[in-house]
Amino acid sequence: MQLQTAWQQEIYENPQLLGKVVAIQNEKIVFVANTYKEIMAHFDQQNQSYSLFKVPRNCYHLRILSFRIKSLKKHPWLPTYPIKFYLDNHTTQIKEMLVDSGADISLINYEFGQLLGFEKSPHEAILEAEGIGGCTIPYLLRNTLIEIAGFQFENLFAWLQDEQIDEMILGREMVFDLFDIEFKQAEETIIFKPRQKT
Repeated sequence: MQLQTAWQQEIYENPQLLGKVVAIQNEKIVFVANTYKEIMAHFDQQNQSYSLFKVPRNCYHLRILSFRIKSLKKHPWLPTYPIKFYLDNHTTQIKEMLVDSGADISLINYEFGQLLGFEKSPHEAILEAEGIGGCTIPYLLRNTLIEIAGFQFENLFAWLQDEQIDEMILGREMVFDLFDIEFKQAEETIIFKPRQKT
């Protein structure tokens, strides 16, 4: 398999990256760690811009199931887009997220939610969503400030409570109403255009 994006190609070719967090600069993986905090600490003093991507532990299997597209093997592009998150300490973090028109709501994995400062209150009820194969996935709803294509807004996320799930997905709720989104698979590019207010 040959991907135009070097960092995605490396993920497919290197099973040792499964479950890891990678830092991306100039479309290449430049640092690998076990947690987001390790990468942030590494770049803290360097004043460099970078994106983060959490590689799913079972990347190959999940990608095919989530799209249910047999031709994925012929063009194994991961349609991700860099989303800027605003953290509680007034810093920002760019995170590569899978743009999925089949997802009703956006998902943040447990570890990244903690990094954003999310906490579960003692009496808060955990919600459940149905996943692939009928399994249930526990989550809590959270709003957080993000930026896409220079446009800032509060977006609704399902903060996953299962620490074994690495997925970070940008779903339809809110996002697909605010932007016209164009997928160019041949160029392996996604274009977000803010919709004009009427």
